[in-house]
Amino acid sequence: MQIQSFPRYWVMEQDFFKHKSVLDSFLKYDHKDKLNKQNHRIALNWAQWWNQLTQESILLPRINPEEYKSYSPEALWRYLTARHDWLSITSWIGEFQTQNSYSSLQQNKWPPLTIDIIDQSTCCNNNMRNKILDELARNGIFLISELEDFELFLLRLNRIGGVMQDTLPVQNYRSKEGWDFHSHFILYCLEHSLQYLLYVYLDCYKLSPPNCSFLGKKELHETHPWFEFLVQCREVSSNLTDPKLIFQASLANAQILIPSNQASVSSMLLEGHTLLALATTMYAPGGVSQVVQNEENENCLKKVDPQLLKMALTPYPKLKTALFPQYTAPSVLPPDITLYHLIQSLLPFDPSRLFGWQSANTLAIGDVSSHLPHFSSPDLVNKYAIVERLNFAYYLYHGRPSFAFGTFLVQELTKSKTPKQLIQQVGNEAYVLGLSSFHIPSIGAACVCFLELLGLDSLRLRVDMKVANIILSYRCANEDAQYSFIRESLAEKLSKLAGGEKATTEELLVFLEEAIWNSIQQQEIKRLYSESSIQWALVVQFCRLHNIKLSTSYLRECAKANDWLQFIIHSQLHNYHPDEVKSLLQYFSPVLQDHLRLAFENLPSVSNSRMDSDQVCNKSPQELQKSKEERTDFFEILLRCSEEPNSWCWLLAEAVKQQSPILSVLASCLQDASAISCLCVWIIASVEDSIAAEAMGHIQDSLEGHTWDLEDFSVIWRTLLTRQKSKTLIRGFQLFFKDSPLLLMLEMYELCMFFKNCKEAKAKLLEFQKSLETLETAAIKVHAAIPVPWLKEQVSFLLKLMLQQCRTQYELGKLLQLFVGIEHLFSEGPDVKKLCILSHILKDTSIAINNVIITNYSLQNFQQECKSILEKLETNGQFALAKRVAELAELPVDNLVIEEVTQEIQTLKHIDQWSLKQTRIDFWKKCHENFKKNSISSKAASSFFSAQALVVREYPTEEGQSSTEECHLLLTLAGHWLAQEDLVPVEELEELEKQIWLCRITQHTLRGNQEEREPTFSQQISASGELSFDSLASEFSFSKLAALNTSKYLELNGLPSKETCENRLDWKEQESLNFLIGRLLDDGCVHEASRVCRYFHFYNQDVALVLHCRALASGEASVDDLQPEIHALLQSAELLEEEKEPRIPLRKVSSTSSLESQSFVMLPPSDEMVTNLETLTHKCLHGKNYCRRVLCLYELSKELGCSYTDVAAQDGEAILRAILASPQSDRCKRAQAFISTQGLEPERVADLVAEEVTRELLSPSEGAGQKQMVTPAEESQAFLQLTTLCQDRTLVGMKLLEKISSVPHGELSCTTELLILAHHCFTLTCHMEGIIRVLQAARLLTDNHLAPNEEYGLVVRLLTGIGRYNEMTYIFELLHKKHYFEVLMRKKLDPSGTLKTALLDYIKRCRPGDSEKHNMIALCFSMCREIGENHEAAACIQLKLIESQPWEDSIKNGHQLKQLLLKALTLMLDAAESYAKDSCVRQALHCHRLTKLLTLQIHFLNTGQNTMLINLGRHRLMDCIMSLPRFYQASIVAEAYDFVPDWAEILYQHVILKGNFHYLEEFKQQRLLRTSIFEEISKKYKQHQPTDTAVKNLKKLLTYCEDIYLYYKLAYEHKLYDVVNMLLKDPQTGCCLKDMLAG
Repeated sequence: MQIQSFPRYWVMEQDFFKHKSVLDSFLKYDHKDKLNKQNHRIALNWAQWWNQLTQESILLPRINPEEYKSYSPEALWRYLTARHDWLSITSWIGEFQTQNSYSSLQQNKWPPLTIDIIDQSTCCNNNMRNKILDELARNGIFLISELEDFELFLLRLNRIGGVMQDTLPVQNYRSKEGWDFHSHFILYCLEHSLQYLLYVYLDCYKLSPPNCSFLGKKELHETHPWFEFLVQCREVSSNLTDPKLIFQASLANAQILIPSNQASVSSMLLEGHTLLALATTMYAPGGVSQVVQNEENENCLKKVDPQLLKMALTPYPKLKTALFPQYTAPSVLPPDITLYHLIQSLLPFDPSRLFGWQSANTLAIGDVSSHLPHFSSPDLVNKYAIVERLNFAYYLYHGRPSFAFGTFLVQELTKSKTPKQLIQQVGNEAYVLGLSSFHIPSIGAACVCFLELLGLDSLRLRVDMKVANIILSYRCANEDAQYSFIRESLAEKLSKLAGGEKATTEELLVFLEEAIWNSIQQQEIKRLYSESSIQWALVVQFCRLHNIKLSTSYLRECAKANDWLQFIIHSQLHNYHPDEVKSLLQYFSPVLQDHLRLAFENLPSVSNSRMDSDQVCNKSPQELQKSKEERTDFFEILLRCSEEPNSWCWLLAEAVKQQSPILSVLASCLQDASAISCLCVWIIASVEDSIAAEAMGHIQDSLEGHTWDLEDFSVIWRTLLTRQKSKTLIRGFQLFFKDSPLLLMLEMYELCMFFKNCKEAKAKLLEFQKSLETLETAAIKVHAAIPVPWLKEQVSFLLKLMLQQCRTQYELGKLLQLFVGIEHLFSEGPDVKKLCILSHILKDTSIAINNVIITNYSLQNFQQECKSILEKLETNGQFALAKRVAELAELPVDNLVIEEVTQEIQTLKHIDQWSLKQTRIDFWKKCHENFKKNSISSKAASSFFSAQALVVREYPTEEGQSSTEECHLLLTLAGHWLAQEDLVPVEELEELEKQIWLCRITQHTLRGNQEEREPTFSQQISASGELSFDSLASEFSFSKLAALNTSKYLELNGLPSKETCENRLDWKEQESLNFLIGRLLDDGCVHEASRVCRYFHFYNQDVALVLHCRALASGEASVDDLQPEIHALLQSAELLEEEKEPRIPLRKVSSTSSLESQSFVMLPPSDEMVTNLETLTHKCLHGKNYCRRVLCLYELSKELGCSYTDVAAQDGEAILRAILASPQSDRCKRAQAFISTQGLEPERVADLVAEEVTRELLSPSEGAGQKQMVTPAEESQAFLQLTTLCQDRTLVGMKLLEKISSVPHGELSCTTELLILAHHCFTLTCHMEGIIRVLQAARLLTDNHLAPNEEYGLVVRLLTGIGRYNEMTYIFELLHKKHYFEVLMRKKLDPSGTLKTALLDYIKRCRPGDSEKHNMIALCFSMCREIGENHEAAACIQLKLIESQPWEDSIKNGHQLKQLLLKALTLMLDAAESYAKDSCVRQALHCHRLTKLLTLQIHFLNTGQNTMLINLGRHRLMDCIMSLPRFYQASIVAEAYDFVPDWAEILYQHVILKGNFHYLEEFKQQRLLRTSIFEEISKKYKQHQPTDTAVKNLKKLLTYCEDIYLYYKLAYEHKLYDVVNMLLKDPQTGCCLKDMLAG
């Protein structure tokens, strides 16, 4: 597949679906069948039109997160949100909150983020989007859209904790009106009548008018009266001592009741709210008396008319009397009215007897108490109270245990002589009280606490109360009796329970069991389950506390359900007596009964000490009995060890002696004990005797005095692991080294070897590696007793042992896969990675990996094992696996691959496919590719193909020709592989080539010389398009190998002559060989032709001529040294030449490029060598082109003054460079001839051409200003001739662009010309990509170099040389800006004429107002049409100016109107003249008509007529034309607007109705009076009521009708009988009419 860059001449939008279909078809190819057989080209240029954002979005998945900072935040944010990468998003958001600080900018890992990017570029789902916005909102960052929509803003706040938080993130909030958040939220609550929410909100933030001015807005109070009341009430709560605030709050309340009027005391009275008004006046400044005073300066809100108040108080006469008492003396002011005066007439309050302690009560009698009475007043207590002494029971009953305990201590305990008995007695009383009030939690809790304070156990009370409540709940739910009755009866039973009645206890137990079963059923728990067992624990506890037999109800259900496990667990958990358990076995099924009876036969008694479970399970009964005897001295050992100097060592010795592991555990607890020693002894004491003996076999001295160290433990470690006793090691490490990494390895060992759980083992292994790293890097070693090197050594042994202990190859593979990556833990161990790969390769085979390479691994052993495996795989025919094994072991695969191919041949023969020619062709090609793919040795491949060729030759197929072709192919492949040897065996290659030519000769002979009529060497492709043997052989031909094509084969020595040749072939084979050699010479294969002649000692005249031609040119042989037959040819040619006419002085030798064209070197006739070479070339039938090449090089050597050998030895590129650098005028012709002769590659030719062009552009002027006399355009033409030397102009263009970088700085002229030449080359081949590159380079050159250096001449040269004016308008802008625009208008600057069009287009588009330059360009280039368009446009502008004002206003300023019309007339005349010069007839006529219209309009204005003729819409034209009195005027208007009016209607109006026959005369002079006009006028006449004048005018109009019959017909239709009679009687018309009427 090839992905190439095609020219960008297509548009993505137009070709999208086409390219999409191509891409889809490509992607659906079967890559195995089709993709390898053809190339696919996919255009990816459309990716260049993607914008930057799209490109970055595509690149981001392949970018390292550390490089995110350099990408645009839009693309990155879209990428992260589209993938819901929450961790990266939160990281970026966290950085976004601090990105404003300078220090953070230096350390930022993310690009700058803005709120607009978040709003517009988020591509995740709504859930993720809300999470992002919530995270931002918590930090006070909100979207603009949410800030603008307050409801959205509130929704966002609600998601992050609501509007009432400790720190509300809205400090910087401002609405469009300038409100802060509090103000806006208050307004929101007001608009939606959220009174309660607003109250809570104000209370939350403690908002009031002083700190929130928005609360005091009067307009809000007026609109929402309840809002004012709320604000005033909150003000009251903030200052309870200010009565004014209560007064204002009451007024606000009144405003709610009286919405129509302003709230005041008077309005309350008027509306009938008298009591509200009186209550309000109580808090008014000055009280009631101040309110009722009629003072002008008082506030109108509190001022009340006394008469109005009296009228309002009429329903309340006592209030009225109190407020308005009747006094006879008007000068005496009434005293203040107090509350006591108001209530003195109300019973039962008597102010004279009560409230004597209040100073304001002036009505009180003197003997009334002056203190506020209370319940502890001594007088009241003595007089009214019942005194009772409270004991602890009272406080317990009221749920106050601490008071009860204190009371008991003070009242009773301190005075008691038997405190313990008293405490027990009081405890019983508290127990009874708690049971009697079991349904009241506070009393029960107080009793429990009281018992604990007394130091008594409260368990019995707690259990009994819980039991009582459970029973009460159960009976209330299942019985119809009342709750109180059930509770009282249960309390009675509980009192008996406290007395110790057994019957009551058993009765309550029955109730409790029923309640528990019911509870389990209600909770939908399985009856026999662990949760059910937990609930039954209460029942067991109740039985134990009251000393009754344990309940067996649950066990009985377990037995009935055959749930033996739950039965045993429950009985064991609660310590049931064995007899009780055994009695319940009868409920099990018979089988379970037998098993359980056997299990319960030897149940130990509870008093027996429990032995270690491991020892019980592992030891025999005799050993157990012996252990019991030995354990009698256990305490003696412990007591004695304290007396020993090294107690822990002595204890370890005893542990070994007594085989007691527990002693080693106790020894580890002693000071200075070695954990390693303790661990060793514990293991020795725990394992079997045989294992212990093996582990201690290395110890020579006494065990009792032996010091256990790491060496001992290493032996123990290896012994136990070898015996697979890992459990003992794990238990030992758990006891002594629970934090050791070795424990993790042991657990990993168990998981792998016993549980086959590799997943958890992998986790343990990773944990071990981390622990080991920590242990190695820690400054203070945690496990100093176990050094890290020793630990690694043991781990290495464990890992190797695990590999050896694998029982199957599957286990070994899983284990190797687990160990990959931890090779460093193997000390000199196997290559785990290679073994893992080998195991994976062999997993589906029966071949096993030998354990030898695990125990004794080396590269040699590994390769030896792999060789053994290879042999087995090869025997089984599993070659793919064998290759993988060989590759793994780095073994050669030559024999393997060859054996595989051989078997494949046998398979094809077996299925009868080998006989098919195409099958063999495909097979040999596949075979070569297989050898190449597997990189087998060249010698082996060559030998294989040689052997196969021998087989094909010995056993040919039925088709002899096909066998020869196949043999030819195989020998070619053998030679192809042999040629790849480092030291090429030339002799073997020549022998193979000779065999190949024998096949070719035989093949050609069998074909019957049909190739003589074919243009190619062999039939490359068959008719069906399939590959042939010959075409495949041509791919692997080695005939052009440098080792074969040596110079000796071009020498005459050893070349067979006609006399010395040996005819070893028959005549048919000689003909075939002669033909084939001729074909070789035509193809330029002179070396091979010479070799073939030498192989077969064959003489070929053309080969002799070619070699003699070269020998003469190189001087290796003279004419006398030639072979006789060649010498004879030259002599015969000289004789023929002498017989002809003498040659001209200077002749042209035969061409180097064709037989008819000329040589590029003029040589004098005296050069005999050239004559001889020409003669030999002429005589040569095949290989003529080689002879011409020799002649060409010989002539060139003579010109250069050197030998032929030197020229021939040189590279063709160097010679071509010399030709191009020559000053000859015909250098291009000579170079073209040389290129054709030598067959140089187009790319090299293009490179040389570009190099020469650059050199000439940079070389200084020569020959006295020769270069200055040539214009750049002419010089460019000379360079264009050079570009024709290369067939591919695109290559030349590319090379010219590459040469720009090598141009010295400042040589702007050279760079300009290179760009122009490159553009010319790209234009010839339509290479759009190259053209675009040229335009881009031209833009850079202009902006960066030409413009800054003011090289405007080169700018113009660049513009005109490239000629793409639409793409280079920036140059127009530059020249216009620098006032250099006029240089573009020079003569002969633009022979093609495209520049002037581009200039005008630029002026129109970019400088529409610059008419001066437009006209200047048009005049300069004689563009009359454009001048006319400019004048016409200017005239139209004048008319638009007139149209912009109302016509009446323009008439008033008549002078200015005439000036505008005259200017438009002048411009229109000029436009018509310019159009006429450029033969634009239609535009000229149009301007001429407008000129007449303007003239007529000016005429009207001069004569005082104000009729508007210009700027008329089409809907107004008919009325305007109708109003004109003269026909010529109407005609001018109609023609100017290209309007065709209804002339019949116009004539009807002017002639019939107005009688203006002068109008008709003018019409008749310019137009024809057709019959249709008369008919239309007649129709219009009929549609109206005729008058006498109209009848008269119609008669006169009809006289203009030249059609007599129509004249008669219309007169008759309109009943003009006098006219009819006149026509009939008229001798000129009467006869005709009568004939017509008769007909």
